[in-house]
Amino acid sequence: RAAAEKLGASTVVVHPPFRWQRQYARDFVQGIWRMADETDVRFAVENMYPWRYRDREMLAYAPDWDVTKDDYRHFTIDLSHASTARADAIHMLDRMGDRLGHVHLADGNGSAKDEHLVPGRGSQPCAELLERLALSGFDGHVVIEVNTRRAMSSAEREADLAEALAFTRLHLASAVKVPRR
Repeated sequence: RAAAEKLGASTVVVHPPFRWQRQYARDFVQGIWRMADETDVRFAVENMYPWRYRDREMLAYAPDWDVTKDDYRHFTIDLSHASTARADAIHMLDRMGDRLGHVHLADGNGSAKDEHLVPGRGSQPCAELLERLALSGFDGHVVIEVNTRRAMSSAEREADLAEALAFTRLHLASAVKVPRR
């Protein structure tokens, strides 16, 4: 909190603790509310996902990977995490409502691994989500969070990032109604 205030950051993205971080997990929800009551900085708790291996699933986060099951003042929605969780991102967005403060924009295909694909290259409703944000008057941040490790060159990496940015701008702007003169 002190670092965010000193740097002028408006939002801090927070992951729920791992289950084995028992003390941190025990006081997590109350601690987030306490900090939120002490500052104007948004503490936006990010959705995560269950860990999977073959046919087994491990619930690694506490209180839960689906942060909408708890009462937080602000949320971060990560579309790649929603894909890995095999959760309906639009339904999650609806549950977050006006408490959504931050977006991690990436795509995914429902893999057990967190993919963070360029938006539009997976099965997540990235375009629909951005258009809904534009129509709703969303005042938080949209951050492109894509994995470029598989790029074979810096030119390919830059092209992936440019594609992600163009996709984001297109769909944030496509829902904005421009008044006619």
